[in-house]
Amino acid sequence: MTGGLLFDEGHGAHAPEFRRELVDQLCAVPGLDVPGSRDLLISMLAERLPEVGDVPRHGRTRLDILEIVRSCLREPHGLRELADALTLYAPGATPVLRIRELADSVPAPSPGPDVLPVLPEAELRAVRARLASLRHLDAHGLLHAAAGELPLPPAPVTGLGEAFDLLARANARPDGLLPVNVLIEHVITALDGSDTHRSAADELRAWNDDRAAALHLAPRLAALRAELAREAAAQPAPACLVVQLCRSGMDPDRYLLSHWRQIRPGPWRPERGEDRLVTLAEVPAAVGELVDRAEKEWAGRPGRPVLEFVLPFHLLNHPMEWLTSGSDLTTALCLTYPVVLRSLERMRAREHHRKWHNRWQQMLDSPDTVCHWDTAGRRGHDAVRWSSTLIADERLVSVALGAPPLRGPAGRPSSLETALRAGVPLAVWDRRPEPPPEFRRRAKRLLKGKAIELPQRVKKLRSEAATAAAGQRDVHVGRHLAVLFDDPNRLVDWPGSPGPAAGSARGGHDDEGET
Repeated sequence: MTGGLLFDEGHGAHAPEFRRELVDQLCAVPGLDVPGSRDLLISMLAERLPEVGDVPRHGRTRLDILEIVRSCLREPHGLRELADALTLYAPGATPVLRIRELADSVPAPSPGPDVLPVLPEAELRAVRARLASLRHLDAHGLLHAAAGELPLPPAPVTGLGEAFDLLARANARPDGLLPVNVLIEHVITALDGSDTHRSAADELRAWNDDRAAALHLAPRLAALRAELAREAAAQPAPACLVVQLCRSGMDPDRYLLSHWRQIRPGPWRPERGEDRLVTLAEVPAAVGELVDRAEKEWAGRPGRPVLEFVLPFHLLNHPMEWLTSGSDLTTALCLTYPVVLRSLERMRAREHHRKWHNRWQQMLDSPDTVCHWDTAGRRGHDAVRWSSTLIADERLVSVALGAPPLRGPAGRPSSLETALRAGVPLAVWDRRPEPPPEFRRRAKRLLKGKAIELPQRVKKLRSEAATAAAGQRDVHVGRHLAVLFDDPNRLVDWPGSPGPAAGSARGGHDDEGET
């Protein structure tokens, strides 16, 4: 019974009718319309199911009985215990006989750690109240992170209390941990580092530790905690839309356009959309449609989404950031979003990924973005020395190109290709054939400060270009600036990439070559 069935949903599509009949029959049992008789039944049940002794009392027959039924349905053997208690309370009564039939119709749960263990109702209420008080957290995102493959309702939950209620009725995972334990660990991770909520994090951690110890699951909880710590150590992904273009193997004039949506900030779990074949002329309209669709999913969630274009080398100099979106197709993407480029070939060339991860981590750990300036085209340029210096020094996490990236003569790699192979995650260049002297000054200013904030700084520079006076607009550096900002932790193209349906995450025909 692993895989997320809820105990009170064991009758599939008939679960609501099953519960309704159970409540109706229990209400018809002689004497249970008296509060004292309901108290007696509860005390009888509590001898075998201690948590039932803590069910809320409302002083009204149907409401009290509904609470009893809900409590029994949470337990693997709750219905049979209810039927046994009623047989002692009112033997031979017609409603009791029907309740026995209903209890016997439910398959017995299999033994072992994949059955939901007993959680005292009082403890459930206490931890639920603590979670419900944390109103600043993304309850819907945390629910999805903790639920894994469990089926969840399409509507967002209203808070962590509701998320807890949904998971409290679910079976244990294959490793024995309860989904509520996993939810609490995600909440603890989200609270870590917050002085304001330190006591809440400590209280929830202690609760989880106690439950794991009682169930002999402490090693598994420790493994989950270590996994979440590793995940949290990585830079959280922003909400974003990733668009990939790959030349079609069947028609060289068309491209397979693939896309992924990260709906909310946090761990990288992109959702893949449908692919489509397009010509380059059709790309702007197709991207505009994807942006509009993504905005509907981001609606109601404050934040600053990012657009990323995963492109083959020969398309990297196309000004994707100036594509337009909106119903009138007049608003450039870069005025609304930070827009960055990523390398399709490197994403597919796993032999370069270790160096890529190393430089990315070096970039995050450094207060400054150390740049290796391209000397190609200058007097005295020594290509071997330039590339050797770059490869030997992992502190060089970015390159600034002196010209647009083109394939080198006689098959020699360009400066950008060399940088990609060395694992450099960040590159900037001016798309014009001969960049003006101002480019170097602007690029130096952009590269100052934390590298992770570069896309936001680039957006500001592009906005300056768009709002400049008419005579300056087309010559402004921001109008021609290209930025490759490539995070190795956010892969979408190769089969080992994270996220749902990872085995089908690869998009397109791999005919673009390797970097």
